[in-house]
Amino acid sequence: MSPRTYFITGSSRGIGLELVKQLAAKGNIVIASARNPDGAEQLQQLVDNKKVFAVKLDVQSEESVKAAVAKVNEISPDGIDVLINNSGIIAPKGSISTTTDPEVWGEIYQTNVVGVVRVTQQFLPVLRKKDTRQIIQISSDSASLELANRANLNAPYHCSKAGLNMFSRCLSHDLADEKFTCVCIHPGWVITDMGGSNADLTTEVSVSSMLKVFEKYTQKDNGWYGNWKGERMPW
Repeated sequence: MSPRTYFITGSSRGIGLELVKQLAAKGNIVIASARNPDGAEQLQQLVDNKKVFAVKLDVQSEESVKAAVAKVNEISPDGIDVLINNSGIIAPKGSISTTTDPEVWGEIYQTNVVGVVRVTQQFLPVLRKKDTRQIIQISSDSASLELANRANLNAPYHCSKAGLNMFSRCLSHDLADEKFTCVCIHPGWVITDMGGSNADLTTEVSVSSMLKVFEKYTQKDNGWYGNWKGERMPW
């Protein structure tokens, strides 16, 4: 596959940082974003301003997103091939449906849903400059209604990921005539600050597996929801 230009949100650590590392190693141009990229030491070690660039981005700020778009247009005036929406936060442990303050729900949704909507809408003109036109949402098995079959779930997080999936499904229909490919992928239970130390997968294994799936995406996969193994998942 010929090199592509990627824009990734939430790239200062965890899955996002590993995506930057592995995509760049494959010869792609990667524009990594974070709220404070200058303070992200591990990310800065990858930045060479030739193949890897860092851009400031707060997904909760319209002004910040617009500034990031302007910067990306400077870095890559021919556009980007792939947008990977990786930014996400989780509610505190014990955030169940019956007692969690609505303000907590709002904070989770502002990043995990509204932030993704904001970034995606603002970056559509940048994606339209290329023919690849892929939008990848780093989702979760927590988004699956069918798999949510127990009590005491982290309700705001699960609901936000279900909302993210529905947004992607809506995008897949609304952009189909423009030959976009809009997908959601569950990266597995990964050892990160969010996933915890008892998780099943390292970031290296999760990302390397996901990249194999990414490389197979075509427009026929528009509207897809699956996991890092390439298996479809129940909505």
